[in-house]
Amino acid sequence: MRRIAISGVAFANRYGAVGSVFGQGIMPRTLMQLAPGCGTQISENTSFPSLRTRLPQIVLPSRSLNTTTLPESQDLQAEKADKLYSLVEVECRSHEPAVLRSYQTFVSATAAHLEISVQDILWPKKQIYRWTLLKSVHVHKHHRVQYEVRTHFLIMKFARLTGSTADTFLEYIQRNLPEGVSMKVTTHELQKLPEHVKPSSEAIV
Repeated sequence: MRRIAISGVAFANRYGAVGSVFGQGIMPRTLMQLAPGCGTQISENTSFPSLRTRLPQIVLPSRSLNTTTLPESQDLQAEKADKLYSLVEVECRSHEPAVLRSYQTFVSATAAHLEISVQDILWPKKQIYRWTLLKSVHVHKHHRVQYEVRTHFLIMKFARLTGSTADTFLEYIQRNLPEGVSMKVTTHELQKLPEHVKPSSEAIV
């Protein structure tokens, strides 16, 4: 490996350095043009008076932080009010009735633990879908096979729930939903009567 000695003057002329190589700070001219703030900091440490006068002084304006609290609007207060549900209906579908029976036991135990009243549990009639196909190639028309898919239903109704209780209850039973079971949730929410809807002043006999 061969070493090449380069003098300080040649190094400064070649790479555009400001200052001396030995004992002083070096800063390329391209870096001074791109970052004037950095050049200002180095000019204070170097011994070149002309360099201090060329570079501009950067002064950042001070910013005051406003810590005043804004009053809450009526919309935010309305959002904080909890919802009320008169009825929450949970419908489950599966191809295995034993899975639905086991899941219904789990949901009923969860509702009893959270003190949720179970209004009704329904088992609608199962739905059967059949289709017939040829068992072999088309020349054997009399040899056929029949397939069917059975879908079982489970409907659970829960009455008088608040919004926070319903969210917690539904999230818990959805996370523990068995594999191969689908769920559909229908909620009936209680709301205020709009202001523009008022009862009639005339009495109805």
